[in-house]
Amino acid sequence: MRRGSRSSYPRYGGQLRHKIIREIALSVIAAGGADNIIRALVEATARGTEAKGCSLLTIGEDGKRMIPRVSCGIDQDLLRGGQILADDALKQVLKGNPLFVWDVAGDPRITHKEVLEREGIASIVFLPFRDKQQVQGIMRLFFAQSMSFDREDLEFLESIAELGGSILRSAENQERLERDAEQARRDLARIRDERRHFLSFLSMVTHDLKSPLVAVQGYLKLLLRKSTDCLDERMVKGIHRSIERMDGMMELISDLLELSRLESGQIVTEFKTIAWEEVLGAAVEMAHELASLQGITVATEIHRPLPEVFASDIRLQQLILNLVSNSVRHTPRGGRITIRARRENDAVTVDIEDSGTGIDPGHLPHVFEEFFKGDPESLEGTGLGLSICKRIIDMHHGTIEVTSPVPETGTGTLVSFSIPIGVTCRVEDRYMLEEGAGTGTPGVDNITGTA
Repeated sequence: MRRGSRSSYPRYGGQLRHKIIREIALSVIAAGGADNIIRALVEATARGTEAKGCSLLTIGEDGKRMIPRVSCGIDQDLLRGGQILADDALKQVLKGNPLFVWDVAGDPRITHKEVLEREGIASIVFLPFRDKQQVQGIMRLFFAQSMSFDREDLEFLESIAELGGSILRSAENQERLERDAEQARRDLARIRDERRHFLSFLSMVTHDLKSPLVAVQGYLKLLLRKSTDCLDERMVKGIHRSIERMDGMMELISDLLELSRLESGQIVTEFKTIAWEEVLGAAVEMAHELASLQGITVATEIHRPLPEVFASDIRLQQLILNLVSNSVRHTPRGGRITIRARRENDAVTVDIEDSGTGIDPGHLPHVFEEFFKGDPESLEGTGLGLSICKRIIDMHHGTIEVTSPVPETGTGTLVSFSIPIGVTCRVEDRYMLEEGAGTGTPGVDNITGTA
């Protein structure tokens, strides 16, 4: 065929579109995955148009160079194995305009004509691979003769390229998400490793601090008992203050040790099937003893029967006692604490309500933060009690909320937490469901005692 002569492409009209769609559909169905779909689209378009070959170039990071991504039926010399500097023809297409070069040999916009001549390329169709936002790349169709397409066929080819641009954009977004996800996984692994080392260090330091404190505290108490004749009033007061401060330090050390155990997952072996009523019974008994020192009334409202759960009985008792202890600290002598428990759907809900001084509404969002204290100057508590409670709740995949003042009374604080009957053990990440627990019509036991 004489170079430069333009042959009329057979006017199949709708047949051409039909053929291309069929080729694309068959290939896409068989491909799967964004990269495979892009390759299938390029190859199917080449077959449907009976082109000698087809290639897809994507835009480099500098916006000036084109990177070969997919090709078929093309000698690698045409791709030159790497990035391609955008020539005048490519620059025009990068603006979103299709370009039809009917005579490669005579068109001044085309470079590397010797390679095209050797490959027997007479005409090229350049189509912007774009989505609705911007051009993603350029698809080139290479023909061995000068081709002529009608307007409908060209518009159809442009729509195919636009479809490819959307797929390419989705593929790039997916690649970016995968890179971000992989980076997030690495960061999370690093943070977990650092936290594990920190918790190990914290456990070691607090344990090492506890032993000498216990010894010093013992000696000071012994000094008070055995040497009162040698001590004046000022010395006795000083020793008492020292012992009180050491009590505070011991509480802080114990809380830090507990926090490190909870965070490191050391208590997972404590999980087992337990009876809620036994947990509450033991916790309520200790709550009475704790409140008795302040002359506070403890009332219970237990809606029976309560189901069994897969949990740590030790930690649930600790949770209830921590909350009761907090209530005792903020409830005046003669006040009242009420412990309620009931089954709600697939969970057990426990309320601990007091008639105390309540919590400043501005402090409520922060009460579960580590070392948070409503009164920073207060020497009572470590600021870790509610934080430990939240960790215990999280380990049981439960929920906890604090309301203050109590809506019904306008005073005090209400803490409500729920523990699901079937819980996911966070550390082992396995689902445990106890079936057939706690059936029957609940009754209500109302027990009020003054401790």
